[in-house]
Amino acid sequence: MGNEMGLIKYCTVYKAAIADDWEAARLIFEEERNVFLAFTYFNENNPYTPLHIAVATNCSHRFVQELVEWIMRVGDVQMLRFRDTAGHSALHYAAIVGNTQDARLLIDADPELAQMSSIKGWTALTLAAACRRKEAVNYLLQVTKDVINEEGTSPYRGELGADLLLYTIHSDFYDVALYLVKKYPDLVTERNTVSGQTALEILARKPNAFPSGRIPVDKETTLAAEPSEVITTQDGTHKTSYGAFAFFWRVSRYLGAISTAVKSGIYELIEQCCLHYPAIIGYQVEGLNLVMAAISERQEKVYNLVYQMSAYKVFTSSENTPLGNALHIAGKLAPLHRLNTVTGAALQMQRELQWFKEVEKFVLPTRRTQANFEHKTPRMVFTSEHKELLQEAKLWMKDTSSSATVVAALIVTIAFSAIFTAPGGNDNNGKPLFLNDGVFILFAISDAIALFSSSTSVMMLLAVLSSRFAEEDFLYSLPKRLTLGLISLFISIAAIMVSFSATLSLVLRDKIQWIAAPVVLLAVVPVTLFLLLQYPLLVELVRSTYGRGIFYKQNDLLLH
Repeated sequence: MGNEMGLIKYCTVYKAAIADDWEAARLIFEEERNVFLAFTYFNENNPYTPLHIAVATNCSHRFVQELVEWIMRVGDVQMLRFRDTAGHSALHYAAIVGNTQDARLLIDADPELAQMSSIKGWTALTLAAACRRKEAVNYLLQVTKDVINEEGTSPYRGELGADLLLYTIHSDFYDVALYLVKKYPDLVTERNTVSGQTALEILARKPNAFPSGRIPVDKETTLAAEPSEVITTQDGTHKTSYGAFAFFWRVSRYLGAISTAVKSGIYELIEQCCLHYPAIIGYQVEGLNLVMAAISERQEKVYNLVYQMSAYKVFTSSENTPLGNALHIAGKLAPLHRLNTVTGAALQMQRELQWFKEVEKFVLPTRRTQANFEHKTPRMVFTSEHKELLQEAKLWMKDTSSSATVVAALIVTIAFSAIFTAPGGNDNNGKPLFLNDGVFILFAISDAIALFSSSTSVMMLLAVLSSRFAEEDFLYSLPKRLTLGLISLFISIAAIMVSFSATLSLVLRDKIQWIAAPVVLLAVVPVTLFLLLQYPLLVELVRSTYGRGIFYKQNDLLLH
């Protein structure tokens, strides 16, 4: 019977903690103080207290405040420090859910809570960073001291400090990470307990942490150097991660992350390494120097660092490896994940040819025909490696051109016949009745544009279909013809829609005066659909064929 009564009280307090109903729980606490600890008996697998529950809701703030005041009046501070089976106190729960309001309340009542660690040795600060709770991290960073706790560890040093640094980087809190490594330089080379990596290796796996990534740079973010600056910054972005890396490099000279940076395409990291230690340009990544490794991994932003080098760059491409010289490596097929960065097999083949031609410019003339250990020249390697891709590119180009040709030929037929069947008919002299009407002139002009552009499209696309489809054709000739064919086709579709709208308006305007507006709106639909479906391909074709390309000088810093 007593156990059943305890269960009823337990449920009442549990519900009150969730609903922020302090009054319902206060009566029970005043009647029986031990109800607070009774939670541990009714959930033995994961014991917790009403304080844990209320804090975890992140909304029962009055309940937490009243309960903390009640505990302090009772005088048993250990009730604030009660931990579940994972070693999490109520403050840990607050850190996990980002409940900064109740975290402040708990710390004000018992500052030692900030130093308490879980079974894994993590303080509330580390958990807040792991759960990406920036506001909680900023606050806990102020109240968590660099002292040895009861477990004999400090949250800022050793493996546990490396864990904290790991989570600040994973959560993109680069301003906090920069502050930590400036204050505790030993953390840079310390390996964490989660992945066994150092901070530099973690950064090397986060391309979006650098300006070359996809996330925009926050112009208002500054490099944090003091604790107050860290706390007032709301989020760390590229500038802080870039500054953090530069500092990491100055204090560690750690080379283990270079290989990862090359594979991830983080040129900023390698650039900073070269600025501080130019000889690193010869650092071997799986038997290849940095430039040759960039060629192998098809990371153009890393490769572009050769444009920031003096004449010394000739030495980076003149080395011989078991795979051959740099041009042999460029002749190898790109890794699949890099090959798929462009759309369609034809553009993939074009990108591979662009790489081969680019590297060919930098290697010595004698290297261009040099045979590797398999007695193959670079061109032979390229042809052999890209045999299947060439066939796929040929089929892709034929299928795309064939489909577009059918549409273009249909528009040619429609546009040609439309001009001889003028809307409204002709007079006895054979002149169109609406010859002096502005809408008829619009019809005539748009029909002529549709005829000429569709004819151009057919000729360009037929030129593609009749091509010999050699390797070199995919570099410029075939993409150029396909681009002109698709652009002409788009113009002809838009023009034929204008011509149709003008015709409909001429025929029906006397009967339905409002017909013009809906006709124009409906005519826009197919044009818009074609644009939305083909625009990405058109943009990629134009950019890849007529743009500045992927190889260029990224800045004016001299690396070697």
